[in-house]
Amino acid sequence: MAEALIFHYRKQDSFLNHCNPMTKFLSVIVLCLALIYISLWGILIIFSTLMIAGISQHLPLRQYQRELRFFLVLLALITIMEYVSSNDWIRTASAFFRFSTIILSGILIADSTAPDDLARSLGSLLDKVPFINGWRIASSIELTLSLLPMIFDASLEANTARKARLEIRRNPYRTIIGLSTSIFLLLLDKAEDLSLALEARNYDPDMPRTRLRYGKNDVLLCILIMLITPASFVV
Repeated sequence: MAEALIFHYRKQDSFLNHCNPMTKFLSVIVLCLALIYISLWGILIIFSTLMIAGISQHLPLRQYQRELRFFLVLLALITIMEYVSSNDWIRTASAFFRFSTIILSGILIADSTAPDDLARSLGSLLDKVPFINGWRIASSIELTLSLLPMIFDASLEANTARKARLEIRRNPYRTIIGLSTSIFLLLLDKAEDLSLALEARNYDPDMPRTRLRYGKNDVLLCILIMLITPASFVV
């Protein structure tokens, strides 16, 4: 079930999966910073590039449609509020594609990056900084990224259980409260299971791990980012 939900890592033989996590994250940061200053046409260039990356990554968007509804609602609200405040279709379209680009980049990162690989890559880098426990910080980020998908897992489980019981409630407030309570209790159970699993494995957040190497895919990704970013400013 986990592979069918959004923001879950999928192990596969693809270009992004073979890139170093730090290269991917730095690339996303560069693109997101560029989104602040570029025009609509520049945003469309970055958005189109990420769409091509999503196609090559074989993102199962049809399986993500349940979780994407939340982001679609946010996207609709952002678009409507931008048009109401500015009454400008160009600014509205820019806000629409800017938010879509950010969400798409997040999906690509989560789909192609294992939390453990990110911790190994980030920890080895931060551990070189004086007065910083790089491995502890990386382990905290790893656990956070591991907990985030549990929200979608718990949401799907609670919703499926409610439908299996044929629950029909006409009062929307009671439905929301009941569903939220079920999700919260499921999250507590999953967090407890994760805690017990880590304790059973003698998990040590300060323990150094083997560093991930950089390869030709990272060089190619950097070249692509260096070509796309200036092009988005030129148009």
